[in-house]
Amino acid sequence: MDPKISVIVPVYKVEPYLHKCIDSILAQTFSYFELILVDDGSPDRCGEICDHYAKSDPRVKVIHKENGGLSSARNAGLKMAKGQYIGFVDSDDYIDKKMYEILYTSAKLHSSDVVVCDVVKVDADKKTVLKEWGNKEYCLENYTNIEALNKLYLPNGSRSTFDPMGRSAERWIFAVNKLYKRSIFQTLQYKEGRIYEDELIVHKIYYQSTKVTSISAKLYYYVQRPNSIVYSPFSIKKFDRVYALKDRAEFFKTIRQKKLHEKAFKCYIEVFIWNYLVARSQLKGVDNELIHLKKSIKKDMKTLIKNPYISWKQKVMVALLIISPSIYVYVSNEKGKWFLKAT
Repeated sequence: MDPKISVIVPVYKVEPYLHKCIDSILAQTFSYFELILVDDGSPDRCGEICDHYAKSDPRVKVIHKENGGLSSARNAGLKMAKGQYIGFVDSDDYIDKKMYEILYTSAKLHSSDVVVCDVVKVDADKKTVLKEWGNKEYCLENYTNIEALNKLYLPNGSRSTFDPMGRSAERWIFAVNKLYKRSIFQTLQYKEGRIYEDELIVHKIYYQSTKVTSISAKLYYYVQRPNSIVYSPFSIKKFDRVYALKDRAEFFKTIRQKKLHEKAFKCYIEVFIWNYLVARSQLKGVDNELIHLKKSIKKDMKTLIKNPYISWKQKVMVALLIISPSIYVYVSNEKGKWFLKAT
């Protein structure tokens, strides 16, 4: 009998965190799942740890592969997956024991293509005692694909009229705090060789969905560790997020979602400005990349001028940046922060 859920865990250089992650999955109150551990060429003992779990629990499957990055590992897991639904867990995180019971029950009850739960951020260097969810009540809301796509533009960390429960955009972007119908990935896969892989695919996942269910239960524990990709020093690879957001804006234009395109374009411009100025001040040998990016913005000036979500002050500053980045920095006085604050 095929499992109801396939839980895919990419594994790379997380030896101190791996046991806690795997144990939290195997302790689920919902037991009809397979756990696919993808050893992505990890140079430490992670591969051995994965094999040990596979020998002791028949639900555990292990893939050993050459290092290809997070997207490559997720795609390898998807190829092996047999479950009706897919879940992803990062190997340095852990989950509440009722997470998949709640997500699966909600998915079946509401015929949902995607179910989203809340995330708790945990400091890796502090011993945090977290209470299990247990039988607490939680709020549940159903959305169409377009309504879910608009959630990508909630203000992070603040309340919004679009989301009365006050949740931020982050929870809608993460890949890991969700349960997906496997059929979604018949035509989609993670783009390999890029970071910010969640930003590259999340809008396509929601667009392919008929119903997206959101629950307020805090079931996924996202461990903040200083040596993770997110907290690594700035490098040219961080521009992957700029390209991902530009691709999303173009996607919304292609599907003729005007308001979503305008929101996405504003987000892309803001992230571009910040990354451009940081790269210009901190990195060497990136002139060609920066020239290419600035040219792409120049081509989109007509779109920028017409965008109702971008203030006239911001439009002036973008034009100034294209003309002379040095003058822009002098005028803004805070290397781009002025742009983000302008209204």
